[in-house]
Amino acid sequence: MLFAVAVIVRIALYFPLSLFQIDSDGVLAGLCAFHIGDGHYPAFFPGGTRLSAASCYVAAGFFHLFGAGRVGLALTGLTWATLYLLFTLLFLQAMLGLPRACAAFLFAMVPPEQFVTVTYVPWGYGEIMASCAATLWLAALWRAQGALWQRLAFGASVGFGLWISLQTLMIALPAIAWILLRRRATIAECIPALLAMLAGAIPFWLGNVAAGFPSLSQNWASRPASSTAQVWENFGWLISSPLPKLLFHGYSGWESVSTIFILAYAVVAVGFTAALIASATDPNSGIGPREAGQLLLLVATSCVLLFVFSQAGSMRGWTVRYIAPLYVVVPLFCGIGVSALWRRSRLLAVGTAAALLVPNLFLYSLPGSQARAQLAADLQNDVRLRELLAHRHVRFVYGDYFWVYHLNFDSRERIAGVPSYAAADYFDYGNAMAATPARWAMLGGLQELLGWARGVGARGTMTTDGDLWVFIADRPSANPGSLLVQLRRTFH
Repeated sequence: MLFAVAVIVRIALYFPLSLFQIDSDGVLAGLCAFHIGDGHYPAFFPGGTRLSAASCYVAAGFFHLFGAGRVGLALTGLTWATLYLLFTLLFLQAMLGLPRACAAFLFAMVPPEQFVTVTYVPWGYGEIMASCAATLWLAALWRAQGALWQRLAFGASVGFGLWISLQTLMIALPAIAWILLRRRATIAECIPALLAMLAGAIPFWLGNVAAGFPSLSQNWASRPASSTAQVWENFGWLISSPLPKLLFHGYSGWESVSTIFILAYAVVAVGFTAALIASATDPNSGIGPREAGQLLLLVATSCVLLFVFSQAGSMRGWTVRYIAPLYVVVPLFCGIGVSALWRRSRLLAVGTAAALLVPNLFLYSLPGSQARAQLAADLQNDVRLRELLAHRHVRFVYGDYFWVYHLNFDSRERIAGVPSYAAADYFDYGNAMAATPARWAMLGGLQELLGWARGVGARGTMTTDGDLWVFIADRPSANPGSLLVQLRRTFH
């Protein structure tokens, strides 16, 4: 029942359709799927070698069934979300037994807003969390039982996770250490898992061997931090921004909610500590609190060290996604803590759980919320914009990546959305225009558009598009490639 409710919550994030948060990134899997339909089979997600192209193939499958469009993209994200929820529930049940697993699953069902934002958009991170949850479930089975199928499945999950993203090592490495600490596994016991890992990583090998392992050599996230000073700076950044945002930070204006989250986590920590001290054994529990605490410590250490010692930790801006695997074990922590509180005060347990869960529902972009209404309005604005551009026979639109790139997907590549920053043109739509004459437009802020128009000596008409403005040139460009060079020179 809880699993069904959790899936319904995720469905509500996608339907009725609206724009994704950070929409131009959200449609990249769909653009990649177009190319799969044309006979190209990429190993990696657009924009580098950090993430697998798994979402591209899932989206291509849904496009084949339902037609190319946002329904297929929504179902792609929902697929990974459902797998994450399923594997998390299985992991919690293996760790805690069914009654306490249901309590712990509430925190996977309604996680913090930032974790939802990271995972619901089909851009490579939903599959990371699904992979991490699957690896933890299989690790719990191997640690407790060690059947051959469990070892094979664990190895395959770790190997496949390497292709999904090297970020899955945040969970895979501590899971391996946790198994070995308990079982003192022999080489003979580990060989099947190792072979399965090599097999599971076949997409990773195919995408790397012939190209000189770009997942390592051309992937900034896999490179070490530049210096010891940078490591300390990364740690300071982690505890001041990504980690607080992941666990208890909402939108601006909800600062009081962050305080509630902090206090509630503190109460859960008291309950968790009490469970560790008591070392209470529940006959329905598969693994005791001390062993769960050991896993939590290993995962937390792994996530923090891999973050601060890598160049991923050296990035600034919205980097919550680089520490997001840590949250995969938070439901385990909360489940044990709240269960311990329940034995002492049911009112305190329910109140603490509610403080961590209820505010999240108000922070999501669910139907009926102001954020969702805005995303839905933005989608309708985009529909009207495409109708206007099609009526004026516009072939390409220039502007900031986040404002124009999704036009490529929604127009089925009939209108090229060309970003002002050339490196963000992942599918090279700018160069594809070549020298073919075409009508063109620009999208952005009013003063920004006026500056660009003056820079290239263009005249045209202006109209609004939601909070943005559209400039449509009054005459076609004889050479769009040359025009693009001029526009980008003006941009810089």
